[in-house]
Amino acid sequence: MRGRWHNGSDKWSSINQIVKDQKLGILALQETHLTKEDETILNSTPGLRIHIKSSIDPAHTNAKGVAIVMNKNLVNTSGVKTHDLIPGRALLVVIPWRKDDSLRILAIYAPNDPQTNQYFWDHVHSKLRGLPKPDIMLGDFNLVEDALDRLPPKQDSQGATLKLNELKTHLKLRDGWRSEHPDLLQFTFAQSAHQGGRQSRIDRIYIKDELLPFSREWNISAPGIHTDHQLISARISSKKMPFVGTGRWSLPLFILKNKKLGEDVIKLGKILQQEIQSSSETRTNDSNPQIAFKNFKDSAINICRSTAKKLIPMKRNKLQSQLQATTNDPTLQDEDKRIAWLETT
Repeated sequence: MRGRWHNGSDKWSSINQIVKDQKLGILALQETHLTKEDETILNSTPGLRIHIKSSIDPAHTNAKGVAIVMNKNLVNTSGVKTHDLIPGRALLVVIPWRKDDSLRILAIYAPNDPQTNQYFWDHVHSKLRGLPKPDIMLGDFNLVEDALDRLPPKQDSQGATLKLNELKTHLKLRDGWRSEHPDLLQFTFAQSAHQGGRQSRIDRIYIKDELLPFSREWNISAPGIHTDHQLISARISSKKMPFVGTGRWSLPLFILKNKKLGEDVIKLGKILQQEIQSSSETRTNDSNPQIAFKNFKDSAINICRSTAKKLIPMKRNKLQSQLQATTNDPTLQDEDKRIAWLETT
């Protein structure tokens, strides 16, 4: 977040709008610089549809700071419990989810120094003793587990990586985005050209193994506020939610512009016209206009479905490529990236 203000503009108003526009239920923020007094004021500000739980180091209020932001339109914010593990660095929030269930989220803002980062994971591990284990651990980890998650490739401190891995193993957590995109290279943090232009995927969402099958839509996108980090997002469902099917099939309107599809449907229409004319003279239970029309509809739907199966992946891949190029374009402003994100989702 890099603090609350940018050129005199309050970022919390933008965050409220982003949460609303993108229908985000829960958002984790780092480097918030948010005091408890400011948190109370924001939570009581008319018009804001967000509820904030934050952690700040009282000795360094202009540095560090983590927060969990909840969308009051989507999340039950009453009965939320917090455990301030490491002020300004690690905050565990327990949020009521479905019926008697809860979602436990650990927000992280790890130190940048490799040695301090290594000790940090042991500290988090010890602070979690006696507390509910998080279902999700997310934030800025200030290290990568794989050299390919840096550009140019570079392996981070082995000691820090090992300690993080020990914590992950203990909590049974997995990198959700990497599980969804095992071969994709995409980054969440980029230095300016003056700083060297290096990029890395230091921002991640770790999720419990048992919840991973109930997650989807893992994405990295422009954040919409002034910052040098990208937004990592996912849609996570409760295991207790009832199964919802795909619903009634409907024709994707964009395939109507496909020339070959139009020609094939016209051919079916001509066959239908001939069958109706011939069945009017010798009508039977198996040969009549109603049966002919049903056969036409079934054949047309099959052709449309077959065409959609070919065209939709091509269109999706094209949009994803455009989105990734826009997200990683250092020449674009954050607002331009946010607009591009909205246009392609």
